[in-house]
Amino acid sequence: MKLSEIIPCPYDTEITHITDDSREAHEGTLFVCIEGLTVDGHKYAASAVKNGASAILCRHRIDGITVPQIVTDNTDRAFNEALNRLYQDPLSKLKLIGVTGTDGKTTTADMMYQILNMLSKKAGYIGTNGVFSSGFSMDCEYTTPLPADLFKAFDGFAKDGCSFASMEASGERLGTGKLLGVNFDAAIFTNLSRDALDIFKTMENYGAAKAKLMEYTKPDGICVINLDDKYAPLFIEKANAPVVTYAVENTAADVYATDISVKYNDLFFVMNGKLGRHEVKCNLSGLFNVYNLMAVIITLNHFGIPVEKLVECVSKLKPVEARQSVIDLGQPFRVIVDYAHTANAVKNLMEYIKSTLTDGVLRVVVGAGGSRDVHRRTDMAEYCTAIADYNYFTIEDARFEDPQMLVETMVSTVPEAHNYELIVDRDEAITKAIRDAKPGDTVLILGKGAERYMLTNGVLVPRLNDMERAELVLREMLGK
Repeated sequence: MKLSEIIPCPYDTEITHITDDSREAHEGTLFVCIEGLTVDGHKYAASAVKNGASAILCRHRIDGITVPQIVTDNTDRAFNEALNRLYQDPLSKLKLIGVTGTDGKTTTADMMYQILNMLSKKAGYIGTNGVFSSGFSMDCEYTTPLPADLFKAFDGFAKDGCSFASMEASGERLGTGKLLGVNFDAAIFTNLSRDALDIFKTMENYGAAKAKLMEYTKPDGICVINLDDKYAPLFIEKANAPVVTYAVENTAADVYATDISVKYNDLFFVMNGKLGRHEVKCNLSGLFNVYNLMAVIITLNHFGIPVEKLVECVSKLKPVEARQSVIDLGQPFRVIVDYAHTANAVKNLMEYIKSTLTDGVLRVVVGAGGSRDVHRRTDMAEYCTAIADYNYFTIEDARFEDPQMLVETMVSTVPEAHNYELIVDRDEAITKAIRDAKPGDTVLILGKGAERYMLTNGVLVPRLNDMERAELVLREMLGK
């Protein structure tokens, strides 16, 4: 495709590839100079040209560059718009649904994906559990891919015949402008609790970053907002489309739940409000899924799907991978693996398990993430020692911190607690928790879920995921 067809300019240079990584540049590449938090892409333009780049997209002209330079006032937006044109406008072929918030993004996006495909409205999924549709998949280590991979996914979905894409929109991608120019047909806000303050420093900054998803919603779209969350007014204020609110506690919401019954793998509630009165049943669990399900139903109803049909589909939903995944090889105790890794998510899940599975000891394996807000790990330890009967504190991803110091810091604010032990090796912690379990106990393994790596000293180290590790330990114990 000619450069002039990708971005307004007088150049007919042939472009086959667009990147902001100078190492990936080659003949036919448009190199985009992104000014990040710590790195300025303009400094790598010469390297990109040396590697074969045919043109440069930049915010200011760069001396010594001999290939065409196109100057724009926002390279993040121009990058996404150029990728969309290079891939023949996949965004025009997809109804794009974005989900943001601290907790619930993966479950909500996955529920959306499942229901749309049940209804033969082919959809793709982008999030923590991967990037895939029925006929397309790609590897990605991020919850929300960076632009080049994001548009590769959109293109893959469009070519696979998808008409929808359900995706998680992380605060980091939103806050750094990586989704500028990506316009959503629907946006969901789940909740906001303390997280990622190593990046955003304050909850106000964190909320402002997440709320950008509402700004990126098309005027004829919908913004679906949890009115029970104290940050809801911020998201309502930023909405670029009509707002529909949902809640459990606040009956002033447009849609609200009553008559809630939460049992293990058995959830029931009555949905009331502007969509009418509907009894909702499914084999999922937890109060948090009442919120998630209302958000999904409201959103998909916006696309013309009758609520009655959506409620029917909800009853057929399958558990989301690594979300309350039960590992049952016939052992006399429960083993449950969940991806919960924020303090608030861990607290909510433990409270649910304690309220529904009370016939034994609750043993929790949970890790602290390195190079992240210290309060995240100490809050987690405070919740765990207060709610769980016994805890095995380990690491999630140490990243660039010393693993031993990491777990010791985790318990620094609970000097009076004695219902825990520190086991740096995560696999060893999982093994010990399962081997300690007695009949009727519940072992809850939190934080990594389906991830098959540990990030230590900045290196991704392959490992069995938590579900595979738990199954291996159980097989050894049971002689299977």
